[in-house]
Amino acid sequence: MGDFLKSNIALQELLECYSYKSVVEYPKVSVIIPAYNVEKYISRCLLSLVKQTLKEIEIIVVNDGSTDDTLSISSVFASCDSRVTVISQENQKQGAARNRGIEIAKGEFIGFVDADDWVDEDYFEKMYNTAIKHGVNMAAANATRDYKNKVKAHLMLNEEKTFYGANSIVKAIKNNLVVHSKIFRRKIIKDLRFEEGVFYEDAPFAIRAIDLCNSLVTVPHTTYHYFSNPKSTIKQGLSEKNKNDKVSTNLDLINYCEENNIDIGQWGVLKERHLLWTIKHYKNYKDFYIFGFKLFRQNIPFDNSKVFVVYNTACFGDVLLCNSLCQNIKNVFPESKIIFVCDKPFYEVAKYQQAVDDVVVYDKNGEHKGIFGLIKFVKNFKYKNSYASIITYKNFRNFSVSHLVRSHHVIMANSKKSELSTQEKHNLLLQPLTNKKIKNYPMKYNVPYETKEYVNKILTGLDVFVVLCTTSKKIEKDMPINTAIDLIQKLNQKNKKVVYVGVGEKSIKYGERLKKAGCEFMDLTNKTSITQLGEVLAKAELLISVDTGTMHMGCAVGTPTLALFYDQQSINTWAPKSEIYNSKVFVNEISAENILNKSLLEEIACV
Repeated sequence: MGDFLKSNIALQELLECYSYKSVVEYPKVSVIIPAYNVEKYISRCLLSLVKQTLKEIEIIVVNDGSTDDTLSISSVFASCDSRVTVISQENQKQGAARNRGIEIAKGEFIGFVDADDWVDEDYFEKMYNTAIKHGVNMAAANATRDYKNKVKAHLMLNEEKTFYGANSIVKAIKNNLVVHSKIFRRKIIKDLRFEEGVFYEDAPFAIRAIDLCNSLVTVPHTTYHYFSNPKSTIKQGLSEKNKNDKVSTNLDLINYCEENNIDIGQWGVLKERHLLWTIKHYKNYKDFYIFGFKLFRQNIPFDNSKVFVVYNTACFGDVLLCNSLCQNIKNVFPESKIIFVCDKPFYEVAKYQQAVDDVVVYDKNGEHKGIFGLIKFVKNFKYKNSYASIITYKNFRNFSVSHLVRSHHVIMANSKKSELSTQEKHNLLLQPLTNKKIKNYPMKYNVPYETKEYVNKILTGLDVFVVLCTTSKKIEKDMPINTAIDLIQKLNQKNKKVVYVGVGEKSIKYGERLKKAGCEFMDLTNKTSITQLGEVLAKAELLISVDTGTMHMGCAVGTPTLALFYDQQSINTWAPKSEIYNSKVFVNEISAENILNKSLLEEIACV
C-alpha cells in the first residue's frame, strides 16, 4: 500500500480534512458497500459517506476479491476515518458481500450503497431522523440515475408520508424493488440474507424486507445517486448464466408475492431482444413488439422447466458418480427435468438415483449399434429441443446425438488429465450454465420398495453381516486370495457373517477357491440385480470392496465402506471422499489384520 499512497497524496490530504477519529460504539446506521474492481469510483462513494452530516454511522466496505486498487483506496479511508471498516473475501459476487456486511453490522438501521454510487451529504441524517420521528421500520429517499452527465429520475417522492403493509409500501416506492435508496431497521432484517453466487439478487431480498418491515416513511428532500456504469457486469450484455439468474430470481419474486398476496403488477420475467423484435416474457403471457410498438399478446404461461439430458454410457460406478451432477442441476434449476441416457446394463443404476426423472437406454451393442442404430435412437428420442445435453466423457456418438436432437446447449467433458475426482469433474460440467456455486453432493441411490421384500427372503437369518467384494474388471485390482481367506476367517472368528458378492466367471471361480479353503460365507455371486445388490449393501454393517462400482453403490446407499486400492494410479479418480461419505481408503499394507484393526475402523463400524 506504500507505493499506492505515494502516488495518491492528494487523496490522503483530502481525506485528512474529513478525518474522524472518535469511536462510534452505537451507530445509528450501518452502511454496507460491496466493492469489486471499482477503483475509478469508490473514492467518490466513500467521500460522500465520510462527509455525512449524521456522524454516528459505521461504513462497512466488503472488498469482494478486487484485482485493482479498490482495496488500497478503501484502506486509505479506513486509516483516516475510524468509522470505516474494510473486510476482504474471495470474489463471491454482490449477494455474498452484502451478507458479510449484515453479519457484522451494529447499527440501528442498515443502508446499502453500491461502490460506484453516492448520496447527498444529509442523506442518512434525514433518512434516520424521519424514520425515528414516525416510528417506522423503513425509509425511502429519492433516487436518480446518472450517466454521461445526464440525470434521470429513478424514484421521485413528493411528500413525507407513512405507509403500512407490503402492498402500500410497494405502491409508494413505485415498484422500485431494489435495496439502494432505502434503510431498514436492523433487528427486523438481521436474519434475512441475499441469495449468493447470482446476479439480480436485489428484488427477492427487497420484497422480503418490505414484507418483514411492514412500515415505511418516504423522505422527499434527499437523494441517492445511482451511477449507470457502462462497464458493469450487467451492462456488458446478458450471458447465458446471467439470463438464468434473471429468470430464476424474478420467478422467485413473483412466486413469493403470489404466496403472500403482494401485488407487484405486471412484473416481467425476461426481456428478449432481436433485430427488430422485442418479446417481454411474463409469468402467464408474452407481449410482442416491433420497432417499440406492441403488436399482440400471447397467453402462454412462462415455462421455467428445463430439460437436461445427462449422457453416461460408461460403466456401473461411473453412472452413479453422475448423481452429484444431477443433484446440482436440481439445486440450480429446481423446475428442471433430468433425463439420463445410459448403456443397457446400467438402466437400474440410473433409474433409482435421486433427482433423475427418466432414463433412456442407448443400446450401443444391440438395436442402436452403428450409424443406423444412431439414426434409430435419434428418431425415437422424445426429449428433442432440450435445454442442455451434458456428456460426461468425450464421445462423438453422444455429441452427434445431442446436436441431432437439437439441444440448446451441448457440453462435453474434455480429455485433459485432471487431479479432480470423477465425481468432481462431472459436477463442473454444469458450471458454464450458472453463476451459482457447484456443490460436491454425496451420491444418493433409492432402492425401490418391491426389491426390499425379495432381499429380506434371501438374507433370512442374517441380521448383522459384512459384505465382501474381492474382484474387479482388472486382475491387478483384485484382492490376493490369501488376504481374502485370512480376512473371512478372522471375521468368522469374531462371529461376523460374510456375504460374498461379485459378477462374472472370474468372481465365481474366486468364490470356489474361498470355499475350498474352508471359508464360511453366503455366496451371492451373479444372484442379484443391481437394485437387489443396493438393498443387500444397505442392510450390511460394513462393505469391504476392491470394485469401484460396488464401493460407490455402498456409499450411495449409506453403508460404511472400506475401499481397497491395489492400483494406486486410480485413487484420485475413483476413491470415495471421506469428507462426504462414511468411508476409508486403504492403499498400502492391505492385510486382513490392518483392515480389521479397530483403530482404523472405529469411525466406521465396530468389527
